[in-house]
Amino acid sequence: MNNKIKKFGLPALGTILIITLMAGVSELLGDREIIFPEIAALAVGYLCAPARKWQVNSKRLFLLISGCAVLGFAISMWMPGSLYVKLIAAFAAAQVIYLFSGTSLAPLISAVVLPVLIGTRSVSYILSAASMTLLVILFHHLLVRRGIRAEEPFVPKKGPDASAALRLVLRTTLFALLLVPALRSGMQFVVAPPLLVAFTDWSEADKHEALTDGLPKIGILALCALIGAGSRLILTITLGLPLFAAAAAASIVMILLLIRTGIFLPPAGALTLLAMLIPESAVLLYPVEVTAGVIVFYLAASAMTRVRYNGTVPVIYNTRNTRHVDM
Repeated sequence: MNNKIKKFGLPALGTILIITLMAGVSELLGDREIIFPEIAALAVGYLCAPARKWQVNSKRLFLLISGCAVLGFAISMWMPGSLYVKLIAAFAAAQVIYLFSGTSLAPLISAVVLPVLIGTRSVSYILSAASMTLLVILFHHLLVRRGIRAEEPFVPKKGPDASAALRLVLRTTLFALLLVPALRSGMQFVVAPPLLVAFTDWSEADKHEALTDGLPKIGILALCALIGAGSRLILTITLGLPLFAAAAAASIVMILLLIRTGIFLPPAGALTLLAMLIPESAVLLYPVEVTAGVIVFYLAASAMTRVRYNGTVPVIYNTRNTRHVDM
């Protein structure tokens, strides 16, 4: 038990403090766009998880998240066209950056898409994304210096091959198709940015898992959406407590869940915190929308991990043996 406290106690405390600080500043300044949900994902993956969740170093982490926040803000503010067109452009651009970043830092996708989805008009989004990411990085280095985390080497990923490009096209196509009913029905959180992050990560060629292995992950993401929405509904909307109190309570429960299960999914943190940012009218249905979205995205990702490009045509590989089927 003492080892577990040493291993998870300080990282968990740092994560809770960072989330609470961000929510508190947002409430103090009356600017909801200061809340950057992906900070919770970065804290889970860079502070709390026993091993770093992405192949990335601190410099690239800061530059990619900050730069993608600027890009998302620019698309939201100045790109012409409908919300549908802007969201597809944001997702496609994020996918290209992800492929050529030399990292596996899928949360950068949310940094681009989120400001477009919520219609960000304030530069505070960029400032919050950059400053909170820097805070996570500084805390990470503190943990390394104290011997709580190991210094993990960074090896840049090779450039994308034809199969990776094919999966980019498939991910963008599926997103474009799902976006139509999501926007028309007003259930836009079926395609919540943290789900796009999970979808991208899961659909990589080396991430194939049997569907039964994915059920706990689907449950954790759905449960964390419920934790976030429930905390805000009970503590802030019903009892009238400050939003930072709901954010702190939700982050505590979320971290305890991840530690207890041993499944450190960064998008779980972002889905928990996103519940603090969405319109009050959307809170009640938020867990339902997220659950529907995560099921669809996991099934799609499970299929996509089998897709390769053999130099002539796309093929679907059977993961149980070496045979493949032409598409």
